[in-house]
Amino acid sequence: MKKHLLVLLAGVCAFATAPVFTQSSPAPKFAVTSVEASARALPGLRGGVLRDTRYELRNATMVDLIRTAYNVGAEKVTGGPSWLEWNRYDIAALAPAGTSPALLRDMLKALLAERFALKAREDQTATSGFALTVISPGSAKVKPSASSAANCQGQGRPEPSGIPAQNLTCIGITMAGLAEQLPRVAGAYFPGGQQVVDETGLAGSFDIELKWMARALLAQAGADAIPLDKGLAAIGLKLEPREMKATAIVVESVNAEFTPNAPDVAKRMPPRPAPEFEVAELKLSPPDAQGPRAQILPSGQINASKVPLNLMIGLAWDLPNEQYIVGPKWMESTNFELIARAFTGQNAGNIEVDEDILRQMLQALLVERFKMKYHLEDRPMPAFVLTADKPKMTKGDPAKRTRCVQGLAPANNRALALQPRQFTCTNVTVAQFGQLIPAFAAGYTRVPVLDKTGLEGGYDFTLSFTGVGQVQNRPTGDGATGAAASDPNGALSLWDAINSQLGLKAEEQKRPLPVLVIDSISEKPTDN
Repeated sequence: MKKHLLVLLAGVCAFATAPVFTQSSPAPKFAVTSVEASARALPGLRGGVLRDTRYELRNATMVDLIRTAYNVGAEKVTGGPSWLEWNRYDIAALAPAGTSPALLRDMLKALLAERFALKAREDQTATSGFALTVISPGSAKVKPSASSAANCQGQGRPEPSGIPAQNLTCIGITMAGLAEQLPRVAGAYFPGGQQVVDETGLAGSFDIELKWMARALLAQAGADAIPLDKGLAAIGLKLEPREMKATAIVVESVNAEFTPNAPDVAKRMPPRPAPEFEVAELKLSPPDAQGPRAQILPSGQINASKVPLNLMIGLAWDLPNEQYIVGPKWMESTNFELIARAFTGQNAGNIEVDEDILRQMLQALLVERFKMKYHLEDRPMPAFVLTADKPKMTKGDPAKRTRCVQGLAPANNRALALQPRQFTCTNVTVAQFGQLIPAFAAGYTRVPVLDKTGLEGGYDFTLSFTGVGQVQNRPTGDGATGAAASDPNGALSLWDAINSQLGLKAEEQKRPLPVLVIDSISEKPTDN
């Protein structure tokens, strides 16, 4: 139940290609820029769009910054130092309202050159991708559109199996536009940012309804699974592997340490006001409410039905589980309904609101409507640590990129989910590996795993394990689940894989972690 409380369709904004070489006119620049080291523990780029006059990229690696500035996939950024995919930065800048995406990219290039001394050049490289084609002539089940403006909205909806499916509704979109959308909205099916090109031969614009399930949930859905290829087949389309040429960016040099911000940056670019929903309806759940379920949508909307307040608070503050909330017992049993929108009416600009902003909006709403007062304090909480058993990892080359990438699925089997999850790590320290575990092993733990191995330096290794939904449930530490090595279904839990394949041991210990303590809260929300 709690595993599926949050269904998130996330995408990263991509921009049109721009020239790389020096232009005769002066390069456009942001009016004001701020660069800080990111304090976020987990990977995941945020931002990437201009809101009014403010442009932000948060929790961005240098690869994220370069691929955004030059409009290439992450795998097309080559060369550079080992930290290129590890160090993370928060960037904020001011630009005139309405600045085009192409001009924003040029401004970002100038920022990287000025603040990080980036020197990069353009190259061409062969890459693997996919072509969007029709299954057979006349098989496409798409409706010609009367709309002159393309607009796509994503929404998660529960299936009869209890596993949520992701639904993409597009109005007035071309087949080329749909091909461009697929890696954004279903990125896990396209490891490394693989491109999709349109080879359907269908001209004009269309209204399209596409349904699929997240790759991580396919195994749990079993016979009811809807992988992306099945969803496409339902509308008469398919993906075919293709070899193609792509633009690559070669990093010749770049500094990890950026130049200092201007002394008056805080005055010239003050923090933006706390974001708030433009409209929100919050009320007690009726007895016949369906749930519990909740959705955070990139369209700027949060839907929740029959959700206890403690879980709604956990969603707002992105807490590992309800153990990290200390408050009245009624919060665990009193259920609420919520419909909240960042925009009134239709989001005509199809602007995506990233997860961080929506969580801040939800925090502000709960504090106001429940007259909530709280504080954060460190308390001993169950979590995992890694110790050395009989290490089996290979020492890494310090010159190579520090990175962990998900293993690729066979090109002829895009459903893939019944196979163990696989990650290949290069030049990664055990401490860094522990920080990454909550990101790539969702469900096992949402708290970084602490390194107590005493092992120094980076290592190369491959780790294969079974997704948490395929293992027999048993308590493991911070409220997540795991499996014993002797599971009758042959599943291999993350923790057993770490021990058998890497020679490390995951042990549960208590350590100080931030807990949200409710000082006072009203049992009923104020009126809508």
